[in-house]
Amino acid sequence: MAKRGDPNVLRLVVILLQALTRMTQKELGRASGIDQGDISRYQKGELAPPEASLRRMAKAAKVPWPLVGLLIRFIEAFLAAVARRRSPIQAVDPKVLEPALQAVTPYLLEDTGAERKRPPEEERREAEETWTSLERHDISRRRRLIEMTPRSSKSPALAMRICEASAQAADRNAGESLELAELAFSIAERVQGEESGRVQGYCRERLLHARQVAGELGGAG
Repeated sequence: MAKRGDPNVLRLVVILLQALTRMTQKELGRASGIDQGDISRYQKGELAPPEASLRRMAKAAKVPWPLVGLLIRFIEAFLAAVARRRSPIQAVDPKVLEPALQAVTPYLLEDTGAERKRPPEEERREAEETWTSLERHDISRRRRLIEMTPRSSKSPALAMRICEASAQAADRNAGESLELAELAFSIAERVQGEESGRVQGYCRERLLHARQVAGELGGAG
């Protein structure tokens, strides 16, 4: 994240962090080592807080820093959705917020404790739903959304599903097939446990085949 971001986004983050502490601005300033006047300017959007200040306020609020990053992305998506309205009475399309919601929800679920072992059919169903949501985005956006979502970023079922999409794309678009195979393999590399070897081996074979089809013979070799 940049040292300073959009003050209109970060002011809402600072307001929420203060609310979570149940402190006054002065008390939050003492707890985080930040001048009360600066906190006031942050909350008015007059000044964007640097990352170091955000980290100190998050620590005072006992909010893990990765969650702050997700909160920032969510607020950015929310404000972008609001800005897209054509008139005061037009509703915001919920689909605009889906990527941010998908990023935050699994993180919060995982943070409650050790993740339970889920039945394979449940994992496949979740992978199918995740891929359906990701499919509308370009490859760079897909990669970013997956990286933002801890469970998806190491899901063997999602890696296999994207391999399937890569195979389906091979005949019509070799470049897209290769991009999908690379994305699947990047997930497979994070898979842990007894499934890791099988999933990585499968995704590696798909990647090598996609490279051959795309003409990257050196990479395939």
